Amino acid sequence: MLSMLTFHRYLLIITGVMLSLIGVAYCVDPNLLLARYELSATGVSEDNMYRGAYGGLFIALGAAIAAGFFVDSFRRSATLIALLFMSGFAFGRLVSIASLGMPHEQIVSLLVFEVAASLLFAWMLLSSKLSHPVS
Repeated sequence: MLSMLTFHRYLLIITGVMLSLIGVAYCVDPNLLLARYELSATGVSEDNMYRGAYGGLFIALGAAIAAGFFVDSFRRSATLIALLFMSGFAFGRLVSIASLGMPHEQIVSLLVFEVAASLLFAWMLLSSKLSHPVS
């Protein structure tokens, strides 16, 4: 049976690696992933924004989240980063929906995933706090 600690560690590494790979894909060619949502980076500045925000930021935060798999003393921080990252995306998407309506159906599925991941990381953070109080 998978222990809670093992589940927590693997959740961090899987999330971190996936976010980093998404970041690499955006750095290589933003339009590669944007086309899935019927979007495209049409100018130099727009390309730069996608490579910076979706590329570099995803790589950096993915690496920070993945570090929680390897560094025990950083696990809670990595979980908090994952919670903030996922819930921030979900919040922004909800603001967009409230402002302009429903986006492409694949973007809605990302929202569902981000809300579920946020709840899972919040639960992991709360359960680890209860079982490992901060001194």
